[in-house]
Amino acid sequence: MQETAIKVNQLNKSFGRKKVLNDLSFNVPMNSISGFLGPNGAGKTTTLRILMGLVPLLQGEIVMLGESLPGGRSKAVEQIGAVVENPTFIETMTAVENLYWFGSLYKPVTNERILEAIALVGLKDAANQRFGTFSSGMKQRLGVAFGILHKPRLLILDEPTSGMDPAGRVQMREILQRIHSEEKTTIFLSSHLLDEVQRLCDYVVIIDRGRTAREGYVGEILSGHQETWEIRMPDEFFSKAIEVLKTFEGLQWSEGPRGLMLTMKSEMSPGINQALVAAEIKVSALIPHEASLEETFIRLTSEEKGN
Repeated sequence: MQETAIKVNQLNKSFGRKKVLNDLSFNVPMNSISGFLGPNGAGKTTTLRILMGLVPLLQGEIVMLGESLPGGRSKAVEQIGAVVENPTFIETMTAVENLYWFGSLYKPVTNERILEAIALVGLKDAANQRFGTFSSGMKQRLGVAFGILHKPRLLILDEPTSGMDPAGRVQMREILQRIHSEEKTTIFLSSHLLDEVQRLCDYVVIIDRGRTAREGYVGEILSGHQETWEIRMPDEFFSKAIEVLKTFEGLQWSEGPRGLMLTMKSEMSPGINQALVAAEIKVSALIPHEASLEETFIRLTSEEKGN
């Protein structure tokens, strides 16, 4: 059975009359990079704050790294790094000084490990640069360096690519993959950038209105959906191709910018290609389109709202 890094069971939380979490339950596998997704107001940040002890746990069960909370929080926290919301350090101190100062408040940290963490997040050349001169992306990366300073088994991140441009997001994705691979760290991160999550994460938890809408390995979630294919051909074959496609039950098609877009069950694609060839239609390209986590997210959260 897959070992679990985080287990949440029937978590409930209200702020006044507003119920934010409603019997929320999910698992995060050990040795995974797991994404935590949900629309604004779904309860993601509240959940992360409860996991880190910033908001009290009043109703529900949480087990992290084998320790039940709140009783085992001290033992769990020793093995967890976290960056929740925007990381803030002393602006007049350098990156090295900040990590030494704040890292030593928890337990002793060596200069060697500080430089190692800084290198892992791509800030080696800025190690002696003052934090106040850092860009927003550099500040996020220093926050991650602080999160891994004591070599945690579990790293929890809230929107780690917030405020970054596309190049910065790619760099952060590579940094997290390197931390996961080289440090053997399980990573649990929230994000609203679904394409980034699909590229980075192997497991996702999707919540909506305080409940779990879906969780599982990304490949398994996407494999259950219909395939989308783009068929390209000379314009003079379009009408004939459409007549062939009409003979297939359960097939949906539409005209795309360079051909026809087909949506079908996975087992239908070989037969369709064979039928087009038999009809002497000159297919120049048959291109599969990868299933999108964004489409799954929209469908699940729409279902939750009854749309």
